[in-house]
Amino acid sequence: MDMLNGPLMGKLIAFAMPIAITSVLQQLFNSADIVVCGRFVGNVALAAVGANFQIINLFINAFLGLSVGANVMIANYIGAGKTQKIYNVVHTAMTFAMLFGVILTILGLFFSRNILIFLGTPEDILAPATLYLRIIFIGMPFMVVYNFGAAILRSIGDTKRPLILLTITGIINVILNIFFVVVFGMGVEGVAIATVTANAISSITIVIFLVKEKSVVKYDFGKFMIAKDSLLKIMKIGIPSAIQGMVFSISNLCVQSAINSLGTSVIAASTAAFNLECFPYFMISAFSSACLTFMSQNYGALQYDRCKVVLKDCMILSLVFSGALIVVIVIFARELLGLFTYDKEVIEIAMRRIYIVCALNWISSFYEVLSAGLRVLRHPMIPAVLIMIGTVFFRFAWIFTVFPIYKTFDSILVVYPLSWVIIIIPMVIAYIKVSKVMLN
Repeated sequence: MDMLNGPLMGKLIAFAMPIAITSVLQQLFNSADIVVCGRFVGNVALAAVGANFQIINLFINAFLGLSVGANVMIANYIGAGKTQKIYNVVHTAMTFAMLFGVILTILGLFFSRNILIFLGTPEDILAPATLYLRIIFIGMPFMVVYNFGAAILRSIGDTKRPLILLTITGIINVILNIFFVVVFGMGVEGVAIATVTANAISSITIVIFLVKEKSVVKYDFGKFMIAKDSLLKIMKIGIPSAIQGMVFSISNLCVQSAINSLGTSVIAASTAAFNLECFPYFMISAFSSACLTFMSQNYGALQYDRCKVVLKDCMILSLVFSGALIVVIVIFARELLGLFTYDKEVIEIAMRRIYIVCALNWISSFYEVLSAGLRVLRHPMIPAVLIMIGTVFFRFAWIFTVFPIYKTFDSILVVYPLSWVIIIIPMVIAYIKVSKVMLN
C-alpha cells in the first residue's frame, strides 16, 4: 500500500478494516470459550474464565505495546528508504518476541494462583480459574510471536493476511472448544487447550508468511539476532506503549477485584458485557493503528502536512465507525447477551454495564488516536503518563474510597467514563503543543 501519495480516506479504511475485523473475529472466537463454558459447563466455569480476562489482557497489552515499537521503526525506515535498518529491526523484533514469550510462560506457570488470590477471586472458582490461566500461559510464546509478526506486516500495509489467518484458526478454535467440552466432557481446561492450539497455528503460519515475504520485511528463519541500536529504538517507543496498555489492564484488574467481591453472578454478567463492549473499541484501535503506521511512513519521508491530515481523518473515521457499532450493540444487547447465558438475572446485571460503559465507548477515540500521533512524534511517554494518572490513580482512588461507601455494580462502572474524560483533556493539549514543534 502506497501510504505516501494520493487520497487518504479510502486507504485508511482499507488498512483499518481488516485490523478491526481481525480483532472482532478474535474476540468472537474468544467469546466461544465463554459461550461453551456458560452453556455446557455452567456459571462457575463462565466466571472462572471471565476472572482471567483482565490478567490475560495485561500481558497481551504488554507485548502489543512493545510490538508498536517495531511497527513504527519499520514504517519510518520504509518512508526514509533505509533497507538495512529494516532488516535489523525485523530480526531483532522476532528474536525478542520468542525470548519474551518463554519468560512469560515460566512466570505464569509459577504465579497464576497467587495472582488470582491477590485479585480476590472467589474460592468457588479459584481452582478452575487457576487451571485455565496456567494452560493459557503455556501458549504465551505463540501469542507474542504472532502479534510481533502481525505488527511487521502492518508496517508495509498488509492487514489482510493476518485477517485470513485468524479467521481460519478461529474456526479451528471453536471446533476444538466443542470437541473437548461437549464431546469429551472437559471443563475450562478444554477451552484453554483449544485456544493455545489455535494460537500455535497462527504463530507458525505468520512466521511462514514472513519467511516467504518478497518485500523489505522478509524474515530469515534461524537468523537470531539482537541488534543493540534496533532494540533500543524499539524499546524507546514500545516500552511507553506497553506501559500505556498495561496501566489500563492494571486499573481494570483493580476494578475486577471490586467486581469479584460482588459474587459469581456479577462476575459472569460483567464478563458477558465486556465481550460486547470490546467490539467498538476494536474499531477505535484499528484506526489508531492506521494513524500510527501512515503517520510513521510520512514522518520518515518528512511529509509533515500529510501527517496532520492522517491524524484528522483517523479521528473522524474512528468516531463514526465505533459510534455506529455502539448503536447496534445497545439496540440488540439483550439478544446478544443471551448467547452467553440463559440466566435472566445475569443478563439484567450485564445490561447495566452496556448502558454505562459500552454506550460511551466512542469517547476512547480521542485518546487512542492522539496517543498514536504522539508515539510517531517521539513523545510516547506523554500518553503513558496521562493514562497512568487517569486510569490507575483515579480508578484505584475510586475503588478504595467511593466503592466501599456505595458498594454496587453501578458505582464501579461509572469510573470508566469518568477516567476517560480525565485523560482526554490534557491529551488534546499535549498533542497540540507537540505537533506545533514536530510538524512545522
